[in-house]
Amino acid sequence: MTIKVRLSGEADEIARLLAHLREHFEVAGGDRTYANRGSFGVRAYAELREPDAETPHRVQSERVRPTAKEVEP
Repeated sequence: MTIKVRLSGEADEIARLLAHLREHFEVAGGDRTYANRGSFGVRAYAELREPDAETPHRVQSERVRPTAKEVEP
């Protein structure tokens, strides 16, 4: 399971939180910060995954159109 997060606050506080999260999760991203628009501080985006989680599998899907019976007039 992967969780996407957006962190907003002071840059040093975000860095400390990400360091803590890296002790418990695999963390992708979070290294780049962006200035918040209309408020103080910065924001960073990251993805978290449990260290022992299986790698997600890609599934091929196809679009199925409803038959005439399934479509109500």
